[in-house]
Amino acid sequence: MKPTRHLRRGAVLCSSIALLGCAPAQTLKPPATANIDCGPYSRITVAELSAKIDPLVDDAIGRGFAGGVVVMKGGDVVYNRVAGSASLTEDVPVTEDTLFNVASIGKYFVATLALKAVEEELIVLDDSVGVAAPDIKLAARGVTLTDLLAHRSGLGSTYVAERETDQAKALAAIDAASYDPEKVGTFRYSNDGYDLLSILLERVYVRSFEDVFREKILKPACLDRPQFWSAIDVTDPTVVSQPLRALSADLRKRNYAMVSALMVTAEDLARYQAALARGAVLEQASLEELWAPRGKMSIGQATFGAFLSEHPALGRKFNARGYEDWGDNAILIHYLDQDIIVAVTTSRGPAEGSGAPPFRQELSDAIEEILASDISG
Repeated sequence: MKPTRHLRRGAVLCSSIALLGCAPAQTLKPPATANIDCGPYSRITVAELSAKIDPLVDDAIGRGFAGGVVVMKGGDVVYNRVAGSASLTEDVPVTEDTLFNVASIGKYFVATLALKAVEEELIVLDDSVGVAAPDIKLAARGVTLTDLLAHRSGLGSTYVAERETDQAKALAAIDAASYDPEKVGTFRYSNDGYDLLSILLERVYVRSFEDVFREKILKPACLDRPQFWSAIDVTDPTVVSQPLRALSADLRKRNYAMVSALMVTAEDLARYQAALARGAVLEQASLEELWAPRGKMSIGQATFGAFLSEHPALGRKFNARGYEDWGDNAILIHYLDQDIIVAVTTSRGPAEGSGAPPFRQELSDAIEEILASDISG
């Protein structure tokens, strides 16, 4: 049976604050050089943008896509579509409220909370990890919070925290995991490092990561739809779009590789980034720290929890991305100089090893071509 399609497009409004339903904590000029107004994206109309993106989504649906695609300009939604079936075996349409696991975009969420903790003077970025875990080996090695945030701690990705539901045991497992002293100070992508950050933030706040994030980040961003992995039934397709491969019972438990796993929609992702850009969540200095380049890697510069590159037509391109081997994948892109945000969420891969690009990349790349051709005329 062909998945049922659901469509909802946002009109261009002159108040992103009204769209969000609450006032920001402060007004912050977006980190862009372009003059942002309340008109539609560049010269293209909302109808024209939809006419160009809809066929891309239609084609993806025919190949199993289930998810959402959103484009924002200057804080206003100019394209918003959800499509496909949230179940692999039944006709359960994806709706505007269907949640998606965005995988390693969780690192960007962790980094945001870390900068909030700096603002609240609970930590300093140059602090040793010993500020919250004084007895671990990594503290003796001089690893700092900045090292963890910038993927230059020497830690790798052993995923040992997936097996641990107890904080102390998860901390010990990460501390005993693979560590390469030759990589200290240089980029080495590390899931273990961000799992450790989640634990350290729990310790400095003396509360669960989930509770602190809801209060300090989601509430000022005016986002009440996202839910944490630990708070919902991730096997229920009426709540969460189901991936290609069912998860084991152990992984479905709250564990210290998944405490930062925020289940969201594509619209939530875009609004999260827009809230950051307008200063509703972090102060200007913190935002600059969050988005600052931290060292070269294969796709540009590493930032805290994400990446920064340059597009020849669109300018500075900030992006966070995630992909799980069971199918979930997502991308969040902010073209800073145009103040255009693109977000894609899906639960359907394709599966790693298939040779096909993930839907997040296929769709966002195609949308980027549309945006670039419009700007270049």
